[in-house]
Amino acid sequence: MLHTITVRPRKRRLGGEQSRALRLLACGPFGVTEAVMHVHGFTRPLLAKLVSAGLATAQSETGKTIAVGRIRITDVGRRAIEG
Repeated sequence: MLHTITVRPRKRRLGGEQSRALRLLACGPFGVTEAVMHVHGFTRPLLAKLVSAGLATAQSETGKTIAVGRIRITDVGRRAIEG
């Protein structure tokens, strides 16, 4: 006897801090620096979770004297905070 099982992807449930971080990222058209995220109380592990879940991207930008990490929200992240 053959049974077919259909698996639908589960909707992600965002925690309060994750949702707050994504809302802050959504405000900046070019993303937000990692330093600004830290000032608002977000930790590196939280930001890493957002990136690994595909809700945000991280990029390193090197200037003349320092390297700056910039975090951007993805389309998936925008949909997650919209509903």
